[in-house]
Amino acid sequence: MDIFRLATSDDAEAIARFTSTADAGLTTVPRSQARVDDYIAATHRFLAGDSQANRLLFVVERDGQVMGISGIIPRLGIERPFYSFKRSRHARRASQINLRTDYETLQLTTDFDGYTELASIFLAPEARGKGVARLLSLGRLCFIENHQELFAMRLMADIRGWVDDQGNSPFWDHLTSKFIQTDFDIADRLSASDGRFIVQLLPSLPILMNLLPDAARICAGRPHEISRGAMNLLMGAGFEDTELCDIFDGGPAIQCRIGATLIARTVRDMTGYGDGLQRLLAFTGQGADFRATLTTGDLAAGTLNAAAEPLGSARIALAQDRRG
Repeated sequence: MDIFRLATSDDAEAIARFTSTADAGLTTVPRSQARVDDYIAATHRFLAGDSQANRLLFVVERDGQVMGISGIIPRLGIERPFYSFKRSRHARRASQINLRTDYETLQLTTDFDGYTELASIFLAPEARGKGVARLLSLGRLCFIENHQELFAMRLMADIRGWVDDQGNSPFWDHLTSKFIQTDFDIADRLSASDGRFIVQLLPSLPILMNLLPDAARICAGRPHEISRGAMNLLMGAGFEDTELCDIFDGGPAIQCRIGATLIARTVRDMTGYGDGLQRLLAFTGQGADFRATLTTGDLAAGTLNAAAEPLGSARIALAQDRRG
């Protein structure tokens, strides 16, 4: 049985072994053991009530092996402002002649400050295609459901933006790099710890997207192909698209009210074990004792497949809606 739980110091070496291969564009994925250690330490400080800690790191474990990680940033804007581009549509009409123009602008904004972010999903190579990603993603919503007092009323997820076959981001190449004149990897790494250069270098006035090459313009709000599945999973769990996108690669941002997630809308206490074909999440415990797993059962009856019995008494919720 796959188990979703908080990461511990015993997991650090195994996590770093597979996250060291992550692309630089995955800013919230810790790619060294020192960084993994920092994330785990921050996780346990946050649970202990440290107001300076602002990160939770989770793992999925199968037969004692760590299969992947995911994370939560409890409150955006605490360590630094969280910058996005906001897309707006405009129209102009000439009074003297029958001409009209439509255009879009991008405006630097901090609209997501105060939200809770879902972040850091990354799988070990041997876990891909085995259903682990769903548990890594939705397990976070189960944790939030059991600990609502720790999180904001609104959730968001920043989806990785589209890149070409050579790994280049047209959005970065034709737009952001014109103002932040360094390598993408350097800017992305710096933004993870100190984002002052963003507001110091990017224009405060709206940027006219009509002046951009089509290759860059169509990337505003376009997900990377490898991230499309993760985005669709969250959209099926209650998230909705927004008009905001990432300032570096143009990746879309999605959001959801904490009470509107698939987990929050369908959660109930289990009544026992029995047959059922619905795909369910079962979760139990508080803090470091929290556990979740994917299983089957009958939500209406409150019953779970007996294979989930090691989890004990649990709350259950749908793990899949009609879209996912």
